[in-house]
Amino acid sequence: MGRVMTKKFLGILGSVLLAVAATAAQASPVTTASEPLSVNGHVTVVFIGSGAADTSYLSLVGGPSDIFCNHSTSTCTAAVAGDVVDLGTLFGNLDFSLSDISVPHVYTTSSPDTDGYYYAKVVSNYADLGVFSLPTAASDVITSLSTPTSVVWYVGFEDRVGGDYDYNDFVFAVIDPPVGAVPEPATLALFGAGLLGFAGKRRRRA
Repeated sequence: MGRVMTKKFLGILGSVLLAVAATAAQASPVTTASEPLSVNGHVTVVFIGSGAADTSYLSLVGGPSDIFCNHSTSTCTAAVAGDVVDLGTLFGNLDFSLSDISVPHVYTTSSPDTDGYYYAKVVSNYADLGVFSLPTAASDVITSLSTPTSVVWYVGFEDRVGGDYDYNDFVFAVIDPPVGAVPEPATLALFGAGLLGFAGKRRRRA
């Protein structure tokens, strides 16, 4: 009888420990705003992946809708790692939205939800997202579109209010600018001053 009770107790204890471990493993929600997605040039977005069962699509607030969707619908074909959408030349802070159509709700990169949590995480180092490994197909495309002057952000969305906050439900990259970076005004001013100085030097020699 004692052995039976001991086994039951150990079974209950094991279940409790597993539940505690699962709770501890659950990621924490983002409580502060991420760095703004501020752009000043030709912007490209690259789909990285999705770990969600829900069907969602990505849009740019005030811009294109249905940029990517993670599962195929009647109007959208599921994106695969490395898919690219060119958003053209944009300036200022961008705000992306994720629309979950399985459990209807809309999340944005710039604003918290009704519970005060942010359902998007924006980082400049992919590893800081804490999600799945960056697929080679996406990494190769991001590298090919980037220049030494490019700024690359990685964005991960959580698609359920009160979810697991793993931010791996919809992951993509924003590249600004991918090609042909335009020199900043200060750089142009220095270049212009150099040309004037060179011209003056030539006149003095003459």
